[in-house]
Amino acid sequence: YQRRVHGGDHEWVVLVCHMNVIRYFVCRALQLPPEAWLRMRGDNCGITEVIVQPNGAVSLGRFGDTGHLSPKQTTFH
Repeated sequence: YQRRVHGGDHEWVVLVCHMNVIRYFVCRALQLPPEAWLRMRGDNCGITEVIVQPNGAVSLGRFGDTGHLSPKQTTFH
């Protein structure tokens, strides 16, 4: 699932997908070797935020953040 959200000078793209896709995307966005995704772990329903600045600089705001879930709701497969 993908949805674009515009708000003032900012734009958000919301992607809902599997953690393997997210890990691979994060590696590519941060210019890491693609196989680096194998060293990352994330729980189900985690939120990952990739920030792209107007000058093209990319940073990772959060990765697999599950702070919105209770410990009982957190799962890993």
